[in-house]
Amino acid sequence: MIQWRKVSPQCLAGALGTLAILASSVFVARVVAADDEKPWVAPEAARQVKNPVPVTPESLAAGAQLYRENCSPCHGDTGKGDGDTGKIIKKKPANFTDAKMMSEETDGSLFWKMGEGRGPMPSWKDELSDKERWQLVNYIRKLTKDAAGANPPASKDK
Repeated sequence: MIQWRKVSPQCLAGALGTLAILASSVFVARVVAADDEKPWVAPEAARQVKNPVPVTPESLAAGAQLYRENCSPCHGDTGKGDGDTGKIIKKKPANFTDAKMMSEETDGSLFWKMGEGRGPMPSWKDELSDKERWQLVNYIRKLTKDAAGANPPASKDK
């Protein structure tokens, strides 16, 4: 026969507290996942920030190296969002070759998004310096321009 032990109020309170924490964690995870489905828009103050790093061959080379090391696994070598890791995650990485999407992003918003991260996109503000993130912004802009040059819009003249 099963014998039941008397449980102290402290033990019961601890168990209930643990269950409450687990339940709230599941709720928070669902809310965060739902936020991942909303458009990712930087705050207006971040959108207004100007890139202090000039576009030079040196800043583009530094940005290219940082991109290869940190971004290409998800965003792909040419920025299409088709990197090996990007292919297997649920939320697809941004396609930096999408001229329409990129025209809606300011340098400040790209910089902010790199710093904040969201979903599978990590926050880079503790890993990369501000200068490095601005160099990445310059390089990402180059990827957009390179793609547009490789695929010019069709002429409307007949």
